[in-house]
Amino acid sequence: MNSVLVGSVLVAGCTTENDHDDGPGTRSSTGERSPAGTRSPAGGNAKEGGRGDGSPGTGTDAPATASGPLDALTDPAKYPTTAAQGQAVIGRLIPDAALFGADVRPAVPYEAAPGRWSDLAENCVWRVEETPQDVLATRTRYFWLPAEKSGGKGAIRLSTTITVHRTALDAAWEQAGMLEEALGCREQVLRPGERLTNLRSYAFGQGEGSNVDLDDSLLETGECRSETRGGPYPYFWQQAALGSVVMSASACGGEGRTADEIQSLVQDPLIRVMLRAEKEIGSDGSDTGQDTEPGTKGGS
Repeated sequence: MNSVLVGSVLVAGCTTENDHDDGPGTRSSTGERSPAGTRSPAGGNAKEGGRGDGSPGTGTDAPATASGPLDALTDPAKYPTTAAQGQAVIGRLIPDAALFGADVRPAVPYEAAPGRWSDLAENCVWRVEETPQDVLATRTRYFWLPAEKSGGKGAIRLSTTITVHRTALDAAWEQAGMLEEALGCREQVLRPGERLTNLRSYAFGQGEGSNVDLDDSLLETGECRSETRGGPYPYFWQQAALGSVVMSASACGGEGRTADEIQSLVQDPLIRVMLRAEKEIGSDGSDTGQDTEPGTKGGS
């Protein structure tokens, strides 16, 4: 997968809106979402492990990409088929602190409890539930960027989630469910004393907004607020699906942090995770021969 193309997908979402002030969204917990959809909370206990019920609602049309079948970019023969295989793939995909930057540190807790998944209730409050049957494996990690000792910039909380579904269609249902959530919940409670406000969401299917490398890409921007950390601070969340794999990352800023800083902290590592996913389950035709990730020697 070409890193330049992936980057264009991520940037496009920040400049092109889906014409919904209360548009489709997704969330995580860092004030951020946890994936597995993924929305996972950064630095917190937020959405532990993802979301979605893995099944379409009655009378709901199946999710579809802008062009081509869901498996067009991947090889279904490479998809994990057991929980153990799913966990192994996640282990090769999920970022550690170093991928977010030299100064980023693991948070406490570092990983969410296994077998759990975050779901947004009708009252716009996030809750943790058991992982749905359509999910083979999911894992969420939390990080933080310490406050600057001089300069007046506060700490940033980060999270990332990788979820492996049984099929690409299951992953598409997760994406579709996240889009629906933002329609009715522009303000969400992550946990007592922490919430997201002024949320705006964006969605790009394959062939839309320069997206040629992913089945679809979802983004959400807004503000995160905390009774202990203060706010409002910039918030950014992105989730992408490639075949049966859903990847997400989120960030909640701190005092003096800009929206551009927050966005970069999420997008740069997510691009590298997407490249890893392409190597795991990408179709032979999508292989560009690039064996190194962007930003590394030989691949920068």
